Amino acid sequence: MEFRLVQSSELKQAVQLADDVFRDAEQISMGTAFPLIFSPGQSHSYGAFVGDKLVSFMGFVPFVLQAGDARLNVFSMGSVCTHPDYRGQGTAGRLLDLCKQHAEQAGASLVFISGDRSLYTRAHCYHFGRTERFTLDAEGAARLRSLTAGISGRTVRPHAPTDAFAMQAAANAREVAFAQSVTELQRLLGAEAHASCTKLAQQVLVAAPAGGGVDSYAVIEAPGRYHSKRQPAATEWAGPAEAVGAMLADAVERFNLAELQVAVGWHEHELMQLLREAGLASTPGTNSGTVFVVSAERLLEQAAPYLRASGSPVPAVTALQEGQYCVTLPDGSVSLELSAEELVSLLFDPESAHAKQLPGWTAIPLPQLNGLSYT
Repeated sequence: MEFRLVQSSELKQAVQLADDVFRDAEQISMGTAFPLIFSPGQSHSYGAFVGDKLVSFMGFVPFVLQAGDARLNVFSMGSVCTHPDYRGQGTAGRLLDLCKQHAEQAGASLVFISGDRSLYTRAHCYHFGRTERFTLDAEGAARLRSLTAGISGRTVRPHAPTDAFAMQAAANAREVAFAQSVTELQRLLGAEAHASCTKLAQQVLVAAPAGGGVDSYAVIEAPGRYHSKRQPAATEWAGPAEAVGAMLADAVERFNLAELQVAVGWHEHELMQLLREAGLASTPGTNSGTVFVVSAERLLEQAAPYLRASGSPVPAVTALQEGQYCVTLPDGSVSLELSAEELVSLLFDPESAHAKQLPGWTAIPLPQLNGLSYT
């Protein structure tokens, strides 16, 4: 068995394998839903081959993540599948090691994984971040609509192709997001990656201020043609908090939803405050999927512009033996020894118990993984 980078000409095999493993007759092909993995171009994905036959596949896609003025080089992993005849032979573990090496050589700081199977958690991939998961029902939507009516003044409607540039401008204005060109954004909107996995129908709303134009959008997964076990959810948005709130409230009525789930990242303070003012029920949670820290030192170098702008120190991180790390403030006044999992908690969770031991530290915000860039 040969383990190596998958060539562009071999991606059709990867699509067929992924469709056989993940799709049924009601779902579109993985090749359509995940163009960043399966479309021709420079492949970063790895596979296991028996002769010329692809028997195991691990999708791997590079992204640049923006957090304020910082730019993080990251990879996202998904569409991991193995032919039934070759399962239980450790192929996925070998591919995971190759992807980690690839990320290191490319200068990435993080790898996001769409799942949390033991394959990943055994290999130092951890749940991360902090979100507040709100539930928006008809009564909550009415309260939210009332709150936003006076401050939004926007008209909400389905998006149109001619909104492309305005939507991309709104996307780029976000403090924390996967960076996207206008072409990439339109491609991902059409692909409906996450919605295709949940058997929900992707709906995209935009909000237009009274003066004209569009300054915000929201991606909603609502019931569609097929039965889904998943609850309707808002998976991505951009624009001012009051505009996003207006679109969320509109979606509940427009799509006749009993409930709409909205997971808000800890850094989205204005939207979180607005939803709380509307009296919406919520529960705390983490981001979706898991994360592997390729290099904590590189991560802090890439995140330094955001941290400094937030008034946070940029600590030094030294890898010790057996998965331990030493985190030291620049002036040497504080030094912590943490496990890999504890380090992930410190880096991305503002309520981490370890943050209290590092005066002035600010967690690094990350976008939701189940949005348009889902892999």
